[in-house]
Amino acid sequence: MQGNSDLPVLGRSREIGLLRTALDRADASLIVVSGPPGTGKTALVRTAARDFPHLIHRAPPLPEPLQRRALAESLRRAWPDAPGVAGLASDPTWNEVLAAALGAAPGRALAVVVDDAHRWVESRARFAPPLFQALTAARKLGTSAHVVLVSPEPMEPTPPGEDRLLPLRIHLGPLPFRAAARLLPGSGPVDLLRAYAVFGGIPGHLRRLDRSTSLFTNLRRMMLEPGAVLADRPLALLEAAAQTPSRYAAILTALAHGEADWRAVHAGVPDLTASGQVAPYLKRLDDLGLVEVRRSLDAGPRSRGRRYRIVDPFVAFWYHFVLPHRDELGLGHGESVLSTHVRPGLDPHLHTVFPEICRQHMTLDVMESLGANARECGSLWGADYDIPVAGILSSGGAFYGRPVASGTDGREALRRLDRDIRETRYGFGRERRIRVLFSPASLPAALLREAARRHDVHLVDGEALLGG
Repeated sequence: MQGNSDLPVLGRSREIGLLRTALDRADASLIVVSGPPGTGKTALVRTAARDFPHLIHRAPPLPEPLQRRALAESLRRAWPDAPGVAGLASDPTWNEVLAAALGAAPGRALAVVVDDAHRWVESRARFAPPLFQALTAARKLGTSAHVVLVSPEPMEPTPPGEDRLLPLRIHLGPLPFRAAARLLPGSGPVDLLRAYAVFGGIPGHLRRLDRSTSLFTNLRRMMLEPGAVLADRPLALLEAAAQTPSRYAAILTALAHGEADWRAVHAGVPDLTASGQVAPYLKRLDDLGLVEVRRSLDAGPRSRGRRYRIVDPFVAFWYHFVLPHRDELGLGHGESVLSTHVRPGLDPHLHTVFPEICRQHMTLDVMESLGANARECGSLWGADYDIPVAGILSSGGAFYGRPVASGTDGREALRRLDRDIRETRYGFGRERRIRVLFSPASLPAALLREAARRHDVHLVDGEALLGG
């Protein structure tokens, strides 16, 4: 297997920049870094903090009194001679241990990183008020001391009335396609897009792939063989995060076939009789970073027209193709599942993933072709229109995008896009209103000719998505 030592921080330059800028500030601050397991949170923090005096303390899964003692012991190992550390009691209070931590390097930038900080919450530790007292004291003393809490879920450590010390929040999701492509098996854009639709963008999963072999060889080894390392990974994570995972799994199964509205999600959980009962489950999946709640860009503030999608393509693939066939896979029938279900269903699965890849391109890489960044990017939908990609450029222009269906010449996609644009007020009156059509492969010749006749049409093929 090829080594991927640069993987944990691949595609995270923006997040590293944000974190390093925060650690370089003169004022003491609180930073919360969150993201599902495997997204590279710890590696990100280590990379950003390596040029600063720092301590990385991994909170143990222990009761509250032992949490304080463990942090004190980490301080003694890291800075035994620092003011306040040497004199810590054997069983210090939170006020004592946090004050010692933030005062360990007066006059110089200092980072105290608490990895697995959710363990403090689980132990019901009352650390929040002492933490903010210590940060406030450090600010008054002019100490550039920073606390970084690293957790799978976004933490809310702000006590009431502490709005002046609101934390900087950095959330890590799956890597976007272009960054993940460097670690996926495949020899061209379509192959790499299919691999992304299978394995997604979680660095902890991509690290295990062997780029010297094919997508299907990796798939067999990672998911379809008995005891494969990712064979039960999504279910194991769900069981660890939810006491009753069955309804959560039913929701994810309903969304595994593509983005859906509230009605479709509720229909996927037949033992919930009222539609409102599904709300806390969706909220929890959102908190876990598994599901994204989406609104149309032109929706009003009170609109209930929401859609839901699974964030990581790997999770969608697993609930679509692996969960329904676990019995067969457990009996060693992986090749049968691959040939009967995965191969014929892979391109339709990519079709459900592809709109988000297009939105990634318009959010992160559109400067390459349109000379401006996206001020906002999302989707538009209503009774008479459905535009998967839309937004406003920093130059003031509006863009509207749609994938081109495979096997077509693309012109119908453009005509439908023109029709849908007329049905929405979003972007109305702007000088530039750009149509963007996307294709995983090369664009059809008929569409290329049509675009050449129009100044308002922009085309994006697989090479452009890949950055080639």
